[in-house]
Amino acid sequence: MIDPYLAVGLQTKVKHVSTRDEVNVNLKHIGNMIDMVTHMCSLELPVRLIALGEGAIQGFVDEIMDMDQAQYANTMAAEIPGFETDFLGEYAKSKNTFIIGQLKERLPEYKDRFFNTVFIIDDNGDVIYKHHKNIVVFVEHSTTPHDVYDQWIEQHGDSLEAFFPVAKTKIGNIAGTVGVEGSFPEVFRAFALNGAEILYRASLPEPWVSREIFEVQNRSRAIDNTAYMIAPNTGSLIMPGENNDSPTTIDGALGGRSSIIDYKGTILASNNIVGDTYVASEINIDALRYYRENAKFQNWIPYLKTEIFSKMYEKEIWPKNLPPMKHADAGKVFKETIKTLIDRGVYSKRKD
Repeated sequence: MIDPYLAVGLQTKVKHVSTRDEVNVNLKHIGNMIDMVTHMCSLELPVRLIALGEGAIQGFVDEIMDMDQAQYANTMAAEIPGFETDFLGEYAKSKNTFIIGQLKERLPEYKDRFFNTVFIIDDNGDVIYKHHKNIVVFVEHSTTPHDVYDQWIEQHGDSLEAFFPVAKTKIGNIAGTVGVEGSFPEVFRAFALNGAEILYRASLPEPWVSREIFEVQNRSRAIDNTAYMIAPNTGSLIMPGENNDSPTTIDGALGGRSSIIDYKGTILASNNIVGDTYVASEINIDALRYYRENAKFQNWIPYLKTEIFSKMYEKEIWPKNLPPMKHADAGKVFKETIKTLIDRGVYSKRKD
């Protein structure tokens, strides 16, 4: 039996940083907020899971500045484990909680590249899970496993687990991703088919939050897979001023609206604050497992006709084994992919 507990989605402001050492400013801020939320929320139930927003530690300098991937990999990218996860690990151990978050990480096997990585730290302070983001939009510079597909499967195998791992823990089975990868139903279905019960999807920027796309997608992924969804956004973005000017704080850059959603798609907790805040809600894994075993409606995975759906993905769309790219390079691949879809009749070309 897994006793009910509280999960917290931590939405923190982010100071724009341009060196790896500067992330300590954001880490200390996260630590202070963890102290506060665990004190407050534990008045109800033990806090056993804390989720951070994307960019909460490192910000988004590689995307904003259109940095060369090798430059970021060799000057700013983290190792996991590293001092960033060591810092959070001390909090996880002292608070008896799990922490899930995101870092852009360099891997020694992939020279001059970095990956956008989701990690989980357990209540002993150890990193127990890593998921490397598989889908990015062209303004993102991180390498995906698909970009190094041949090398990746040689190293990790070609199983679903190699691309969509799940952490089987004493508080439930946890997996997730960040940003635009959460826009693809297939991603969370893959996690669910690997056993995930708690899904994590961190952060989406404006204007796609105020348009309610973040909420709609997150609720849909929970409903699709009969799973909890913890969806923290990032708070205010603090950009440095030029020529010693005061920094600019953009409260709505990421849009806020963090939430926690249950396995029926019900919003259990949400908040419209766009700066520092948090959401908290009870997680009951035994109730989820009972529902999965018994519900005959809104329990969709047992009804899957897998053979007929597999045919959708027989033809390549976005090419694999790509080199590191900047904005313009990725834009060319995107344009070529659109042409391929038109040529296949997937998209219809507008008439002149």
